[in-house]
Amino acid sequence: MELTSIPDQVHPALIETVDEETGMADGQIRIECQFNPTELTIKKSARWKAPDNPPPARNAPDLDFGGGEPATFGLSLLFDTTRETSSSDRDVRQYTNALLALTMLRKKSGKVLEPPLVRFSWGGFALFMAVVTEVEIKYTLFHADGTPVRARAEVSFTQQDDTDDARLHGEAQNPTTRTESRKTHVVRAGERLDLIAYQEYGHPAHWRFLAEANDLQDPRLLEPGQILAIPAL
Repeated sequence: MELTSIPDQVHPALIETVDEETGMADGQIRIECQFNPTELTIKKSARWKAPDNPPPARNAPDLDFGGGEPATFGLSLLFDTTRETSSSDRDVRQYTNALLALTMLRKKSGKVLEPPLVRFSWGGFALFMAVVTEVEIKYTLFHADGTPVRARAEVSFTQQDDTDDARLHGEAQNPTTRTESRKTHVVRAGERLDLIAYQEYGHPAHWRFLAEANDLQDPRLLEPGQILAIPAL
């Protein structure tokens, strides 16, 4: 099957690191998917415990809720640089090394930090903040000099922050444990970005600020349940 590039009107899927305090992109790592995934499966489970001594006169006992497990999801990604001409752009490891970095310790101001939080988004569709728990990369094509130019990557994510669960219930949530810049707005059906800007800032012209803060490639494509960060002007 011949590979084709993403048409201009199609939004590329995106994996990017986010700041834990604000929930917004921090600009450290940003990976645009050359070819959007064809499927995405989200798994969420909860713990229910049966009593140690179930009543003998019943077919099934009452269960005790033991808490929710973090949601997980996985992506199958394809990266291809066979059409690139410069030697720096030809190496597909520019993408795969960035994926591997999402599982590694970081250094900042002399301190060793945990691997970063990330968020997967695709146009108006964004998932919860997560950590990357597994990356499996298979290089499938090499240039004559040994440079890898095509790779498939399997990436597994595990939810790290339950504040994003509010969108599953259609509830706006402004966590008091976060800084003020973590204020969010859950999009309702029919809402426009200029109206949200008027509601939050008192003037519809600030829609551009909101679009940039949330990295919206097309501000007209808002989806009900989408969570927007509302940073201070």
